Amino acid sequence: MECSKCRSEAVVTQSYSGLSLCMRHLISDIESKAKKEIRKKGGLASAERIYLKGGDDYRLYALRIFVSMLFLKRTDIVFVTSESEATTVFSSETLDDAACGLLDAVLEGRTADYLEPKEKRVIAPLSVIPAEEVFLYAQAHGWKGCGVSISSTKEFLDDFSKGRPGTKYALKNTADFLEDIS
Repeated sequence: MECSKCRSEAVVTQSYSGLSLCMRHLISDIESKAKKEIRKKGGLASAERIYLKGGDDYRLYALRIFVSMLFLKRTDIVFVTSESEATTVFSSETLDDAACGLLDAVLEGRTADYLEPKEKRVIAPLSVIPAEEVFLYAQAHGWKGCGVSISSTKEFLDDFSKGRPGTKYALKNTADFLEDIS
């Protein structure tokens, strides 16, 4: 299959957009969506102290690559080694994590967690990107480790989303709405 933007071979087909993208255009797509999510969450002010939060897996690796390229020329941002020192936390959460998180909270009766005010501002730039695409982004930048893990909730959402590609986005947007009204 060919890339929808050039004639190169596609590495992914996005069911939610209908686009087939080569690695170069997938990387560009991911980075533009992640930048947009940062702007949507208020952007970054001068003298921000940022903590990168996540497990030691492809998601945090991808976040580190993205953030290092994005802030390469900004000398007014400081990266800190503990969450307590940070003014803003960057989470490595993907779209799948955000969708599964809300679905699990609903099923377990924990939706009130989304309404509690947060101590720190949290931005998850990759939360608008499916886990599989984040994994490909990490691989394109040298990740050699394991890929996407499958929980029962993720397996259910993946199956449910086959005919309804906007499902994960709807859950993520609902989670954002709940957090915004807190």
